[in-house]
Amino acid sequence: MNRPLFLLAVPLLTLSAQTRADFYSHKYGGIGYSDVQLQGFCSGATGFVQRFNISGQTATSGACNDSGNGWKIYGGWHWTPYLAVEASYQQLTTSELDFRIDGDGGDYLTFADEVETRLLNTFAVGHWPVAGGFSLFGKLGGGVWNAELSERQSGELFFLYQVGPDAFEPRLTEVSGRAGRNDNGFHWGYGAGISYSYGNDWTLRAEWETFRDISNDELRGGFDVEAATVGWSMHF
Repeated sequence: MNRPLFLLAVPLLTLSAQTRADFYSHKYGGIGYSDVQLQGFCSGATGFVQRFNISGQTATSGACNDSGNGWKIYGGWHWTPYLAVEASYQQLTTSELDFRIDGDGGDYLTFADEVETRLLNTFAVGHWPVAGGFSLFGKLGGGVWNAELSERQSGELFFLYQVGPDAFEPRLTEVSGRAGRNDNGFHWGYGAGISYSYGNDWTLRAEWETFRDISNDELRGGFDVEAATVGWSMHF
């Protein structure tokens, strides 16, 4: 995914940071809209599917999606022009995987998986005021991820049917069902961006974030997250 260049094209309006004369310590809360890439999900999911290639059956991967839109809510305390602490709840894009397992006798199962992942983060944020309400910032922290797998299954399997007093016959029978799994764990992350504060009222910001070691093999494979977010927050 091509990350927005506006996160990097920042006009350095001064050679040395100048503290805004009207800065005041404040708390803030806001919302953000993200473009999200789940790096490594599809490759990890392909490895998961290949485990089902054993004698008597063949597993094949189908469509896989690991990018899309997400959102977050965030809040923090900016107590000096240079330092803040921040927490956020982040909903990532839903990852999707289709695969199929075929038996040598004509039986088969198809699987349609969706994995919804949420992050709860805390950050230490360092700011570098430049001029005119603009500020560069960097952030470092971590938190907890939670992922929920929803799976739809359908196909045809062999079942034994009694056709006489002591006689049974295998027949292909249509089947369908659903399965699910939920898990969580710890992650770490960092990011950088640019913000613009309008007086002491609100702040608009654009940022890039990355989160490491999300999810696990039981949820179709672990991955790293890369997100570009535009956010808006109110001061209070």
